[in-house]
Amino acid sequence: MAHTRSYRFLARPKWIAGHLLLAVTVVGFVNLGFWQLRRHDERSVINTVMSDRLAGPPMALPELISSYGLDDDELEFRRVTARGAYLLAEEVLWQARTLNGRSGHDVLTPLVVGGMAIVVNRGWVPIDATDPPVSGAEPASGSVVVTGVIRRGHGPGGLGPSNPDAGELQRTARVDIDRLQLQIDLDLYPFYIQLDGQQPTQPAGLPIPQLAPSPDAGPHLSYAVQWFVFAAIAAVGYPILVWRTASDEPVEDRRI
Repeated sequence: MAHTRSYRFLARPKWIAGHLLLAVTVVGFVNLGFWQLRRHDERSVINTVMSDRLAGPPMALPELISSYGLDDDELEFRRVTARGAYLLAEEVLWQARTLNGRSGHDVLTPLVVGGMAIVVNRGWVPIDATDPPVSGAEPASGSVVVTGVIRRGHGPGGLGPSNPDAGELQRTARVDIDRLQLQIDLDLYPFYIQLDGQQPTQPAGLPIPQLAPSPDAGPHLSYAVQWFVFAAIAAVGYPILVWRTASDEPVEDRRI
């Protein structure tokens, strides 16, 4: 009696379902891989813009606004200087921020510039810092000149500390300019400054300015490779499973 491999079992309902599952899985993994490649390309564009803008000289805030308007897409990552006086009573802590692996908070203090105010991230304080104004991290009184980088504010975050129903915030989970505007009388610029220098300097050692943003390719390329590898494993592994299932038993003796 002849022995041969039979693949008639592939027409059975459970195998047909397996074929469909394989197709959906491979197509899904490949699409996820291409999605991560698109994310990588988008990040590369952002990195190029960031590098170009960070390499430019700082511009005074009024000059910056005159050149680019209030569009935070045009302003983010540009270096800026601003002269004004801090509204210490309106200071807020940005919670859960780290510096060199240490837990803490960033100090957000509005700076009055002309008839408006701009939120300044003055830097990091240890996690045991009391509610603002943080003792030992007060800014210099009177007029100061800050230098830093324009950063885009964050949107609302649902039921977190930026919730409008939470009353006047002393701590927040994000730099939500619209939410901070609710408790500050002066109009706020729709972005903030990440400080990297100030004259006169801080009277005490705190807060410690955070590092300026830097280009980062992120994990998207490695994620894309992983998705493509998963697709290849599925595409190669399934035929191997089929081949092993088709035994060398006589066709009439098969029980698969």
